[in-house]
Amino acid sequence: MLRIGLTGGIAAGKSVVARRLAERGAVLVDADVLARAAVEPGSEGLDAVVAAFGPEILGADGGLDRPALGRLVFADATARERLNAIVHPRVRAAAAALIEGSPEDAVVVEDIPLLVETGQAARFHLVVVVDAPDALRIERMVDHRGMERGDAARRIAAQVSRGDRLRAADAVLVNDRGVDELLAATEGLWRTRIVPFRDNLAAGRPADERPAVGGAARPTAGLAGTSRLADRIRGKLDAALPLGCSVAPDDAPDGAPDGAPDQTRTGLPADVVRAALRVVVPPGGAIDAASDAVAGAGFPRDERTSGHGRTPPTAPHRAADPAIDVTVTVGPALGAV
Repeated sequence: MLRIGLTGGIAAGKSVVARRLAERGAVLVDADVLARAAVEPGSEGLDAVVAAFGPEILGADGGLDRPALGRLVFADATARERLNAIVHPRVRAAAAALIEGSPEDAVVVEDIPLLVETGQAARFHLVVVVDAPDALRIERMVDHRGMERGDAARRIAAQVSRGDRLRAADAVLVNDRGVDELLAATEGLWRTRIVPFRDNLAAGRPADERPAVGGAARPTAGLAGTSRLADRIRGKLDAALPLGCSVAPDDAPDGAPDGAPDQTRTGLPADVVRAALRVVVPPGGAIDAASDAVAGAGFPRDERTSGHGRTPPTAPHRAADPAIDVTVTVGPALGAV
């Protein structure tokens, strides 16, 4: 199962991408839909929200007055945290039930507006960020949603910054032109990256082809994310590994990440596509257990490269994601016997 976390700031165009991925066969887990269900009339979630904020956040029909609650929480960080503490656990439980019922070879897309804010990036094989400049998003909210400009600006300020969201991205879909361009980029992402990534994971094999340094050979700009590749991979491994294991840069000669210094439309450095990491198994730890965890995180065992016969023995892994060239070596600390 390929797990994708889809996020983006308000009015960035995330819903357009989510619908297209669902049309292509992905299992869509929509956090907004689940959040609405969590506080629907008669639910324990709504009772908890009323207890926290008072009956004035209810409408005449007894349901949640969302504009009233929005004005309250987007202007007060403490109130927002209180609401999140009520809604988020319920959303995660509902999402887990949907995912558990999905086929083993599914592409599961979790549409999570606050993915970065809630620290969930590391649990996904792929974090896809739909991005647009703040000024353009404000214009969209004013023109298409009828919001006051100041309210729109406050909504954006209440979310994580655009830069922080982009730094968590494994793939970026830039939406600063039009819907047709965004849909074309989404199709490219599905065809050239998501489908082969899913197929490689299902087969337990690394990607066959290595991307060109700097990403020049990829057909759609931004598919490999923007920066911090090694840090992002380290986070995914840390989240999956057994206790006691650690992740460090590999000392292999080709382990330095590559990437051109020019700028993308996101304003961040051009894509970095190459990294080499080492998972250090503590003394007495099971290399096989750590190796299985690395494979589950999106880096299958590379059967073409044997780690047997080495001193100490190691388990080599390579990325199943065709847009990156990442090697992960699992073994004892260097110098251990």
